[in-house]
Amino acid sequence: MKKQFLREIKPGTAVDDVFYVTRRDIKERRDGAPFLTFQFQDRSGTVNGIMWDGVEDALKCLESSGFYRVQGRLGDYQGKPQLTVSAIYPAATEEVKRDDFVTASRYDRGEMLERIRQYIAAVKDPHLRQLLDSFFGDAAFVEQFALAPGGAAVHHAYLGGLLEHTLFMARMAETAGAIHEEVNSDLLMAGVILHDIGKVREYSYESALDHTFDGRLLGHIVMGYEMVRERIADIKGFPEELARILLHIILAHHGHMEFGSPKTPKFAEAFIVYFLDNMDARVAMFRDATDRNKGVKWTDYHPYLETNVYIPDSPPAPES
Repeated sequence: MKKQFLREIKPGTAVDDVFYVTRRDIKERRDGAPFLTFQFQDRSGTVNGIMWDGVEDALKCLESSGFYRVQGRLGDYQGKPQLTVSAIYPAATEEVKRDDFVTASRYDRGEMLERIRQYIAAVKDPHLRQLLDSFFGDAAFVEQFALAPGGAAVHHAYLGGLLEHTLFMARMAETAGAIHEEVNSDLLMAGVILHDIGKVREYSYESALDHTFDGRLLGHIVMGYEMVRERIADIKGFPEELARILLHIILAHHGHMEFGSPKTPKFAEAFIVYFLDNMDARVAMFRDATDRNKGVKWTDYHPYLETNVYIPDSPPAPES
């Protein structure tokens, strides 16, 4: 059973435990000798590592990712934790337990899935309803959707993260559709529920969160587009215009080409899906930064939020 978790190890502590290697790079010293840099992961977070000696022996058993028993000492480099590795070798199968490497949503997955089904039941457009039912009537897909993470590291990086992210967006979309009468509420809800379904194929999460080969090569936007397009093709009489705009929502939901979207949003429903996706992801990042930095007022600079996060004091409990 795993005893040392990365976020809990104090500087100067000797390390001897199993971690997931998410990145391994071979580099050269000034004299041409190789050294290794790593990124290690467990359920508590990630830490960078470095190995100066025994590199050639280590490379005989090291892949670019996987579970390894790591021995060394946690130190500090430029103000951040760094694990100096003295030995690393493949972990035995019985040493790897998913609960040590993957956390789960704080919300009940069954209850979240039932709420998604209620939103689907409220869709009045017969073609969009048939499309949604084709996905959520597929037991294998539903099992994947309910378990999949919403990301590998940046946001909702835990089991049920995709379901949680989608539900929170659906709640906000329900309000947006009620406020803006010109918005097609059925199209908006379908776009929200389907925008990230490619993530059921983008990530692997049997033992640790990581990208699949297709996830790295294609990404969830392309895979989600293909999944929806294939289901639409099986629905007789699905309107061509409706297919076109729904598929655009999936392609445009990252909002900007530099963020991975092949297209930018071209109509209101597509923009709302992008905006809600962006907002929910960033609120989750703030929440995660707060949870990981108890007892401090400012976090380190957050590269995705592009700021140091300020953690306000908790409000006093109301008087009884």
